[in-house]
Amino acid sequence: MNGPTKIRTKINFSFNYLIILYAFVMPISVSKSDDFMKILIPLWIISFEYTKILVFIKESRLFQTILLLTFFILLSYLWSTEITTTPTHFYYSDIYDYFYRYFVFFLFPIIMILTKLKKEYISLVITSFVFAMFINEIISYGIFFEFWTTPKGSPENPVPFHKNHITYSTFLGFTILLSIYKFSHIKTNYIRLLLLFFLVTMSINLFMSAGRTGQFSLFITLILLSLIYLRKNIKLIIFSFSILVLVFFIAYNNMTTFHVRVNEAINNVESIVNNKNVDTSFGTRIMAFSTIPYLMNENNILFGVGMGDKASYVSTTLKNDYPYRLENFDIHGFLHNSHLEMLVSNGLAGLLLYFSIFYFLLTIVIKDPFIKYMGYSLGIYLLCFGMVSDIFFYRAIMSIFSLFLGIIILQNQSEKEKEKLNECH
Repeated sequence: MNGPTKIRTKINFSFNYLIILYAFVMPISVSKSDDFMKILIPLWIISFEYTKILVFIKESRLFQTILLLTFFILLSYLWSTEITTTPTHFYYSDIYDYFYRYFVFFLFPIIMILTKLKKEYISLVITSFVFAMFINEIISYGIFFEFWTTPKGSPENPVPFHKNHITYSTFLGFTILLSIYKFSHIKTNYIRLLLLFFLVTMSINLFMSAGRTGQFSLFITLILLSLIYLRKNIKLIIFSFSILVLVFFIAYNNMTTFHVRVNEAINNVESIVNNKNVDTSFGTRIMAFSTIPYLMNENNILFGVGMGDKASYVSTTLKNDYPYRLENFDIHGFLHNSHLEMLVSNGLAGLLLYFSIFYFLLTIVIKDPFIKYMGYSLGIYLLCFGMVSDIFFYRAIMSIFSLFLGIIILQNQSEKEKEKLNECH
C-alpha cells in the first residue's frame, strides 16, 4: 500500500468517528457544527472517491431528487432579478450566503454520510445524537429551576443552546419519536426503565418550552404513526389516541408555558373570527394560504420567481395587493410555510421536486425496522414542521433533516448491496 492510499485509508477510518462527533455537536451548537464542517470538508476533498457518489446517483431515487432540487434552486437564481442585501431578505437573496448555508448544513452532510460512514456505525451516530439531546435536556431543566442561565433561555422558556424555541422543540420532538421506538422494542428491563425516564422527562421538557412547532409536529406524527403501525387493531389505535389526548390534557392543566401558549392560539383564532385581526403568530400561519392567489400568476406558476427574489417579491406584492397587514409578510417576506415558500420561489416544478423528497423518503424500501420507522417519522414530522415554518430557513432544521436522510439512504443502499451479494452466492 503506497503513501497516498494509506493516508486516504486512515482518513476514511477516522471519518466514521468524526461523523459520530458531528452528530453529537450538531444538536448542541449550530455554530460549532459550522466550525466542524470547516475541518470535515477539506478532509473529504482529500479522500474523495467519486465512484461512491456515482453509485448513489445511479441507484437512489431519493438522492437523485435531493440533487435535482439543489440544482433547480441554484438555477432559479438566474431568473431572480432584484438582489437585495437588507437583513430581512439576506438569507435568500444572496446566492453565496444561501448556498453556503444550504451546502454546509444540508447537502454536504448527506454526501459525507453516504461516502464515508460505514453501516456498522449508524447506531453509534444515532446514539451520539440522542446523548447530545440528553445533555440539552439537563441544561434546560437547570434553566427552568434557575440553577444557571443561557443567552436564549429563561425559566419561562428554558431553551439551552438553540437559537430559539422553534428549533429546540423540533429536536426534542424528533428525539421523543426515536426513543418511543427503542422503548417499545428493547428487551433489557433496566434500559427500558432508563428510556421510560428519558421519555417522560423529554415530554415534560417539550411542554415546558414555548415551542408549539415541535408539539404540533409530534402530535400529528404520533397520530399518523399509530394509524400506520396499528391499522389492523382498532382497539390499540383508540387506546393510543386516548393516551395522546390525556398527555396533552395533563400538560395543559399543569404546565404554565404550554397552558399560556395554547390559550394564545385560541385567542388568535377568536381574534381572527371576531375582530378580523390576523397579525398574530397563529394568524400568520393560517393566512399564508390566502396569499397564494396574490403571489402566483401565469408568469411564475411553473418555475416561480426565483429563490433570490422570494422574500422581496412576497413583501412588495403583499404590501401592494393583499388586503391584510401582517408584519411577517410585509417586512420579512416570510410566509412561515416551507411548502408555500417553495411554490413561490420555484413554482410547481420546484414544489414537485420538494415533495418528491418526502415521497421517496416515505416509500423507500428498508428491511431494518428501526430505520424504516425513522424514515416514516422523519418524513411525516418535517412535513408537519413545513406547514408552520420553513425547513430551509433554519440551519438547525436543515442539519437534523440531512443527518437522518443520509442514514436512511445509506441503509437502503447497504441492503441493496447485501441482496446482490446473496444472489451471487
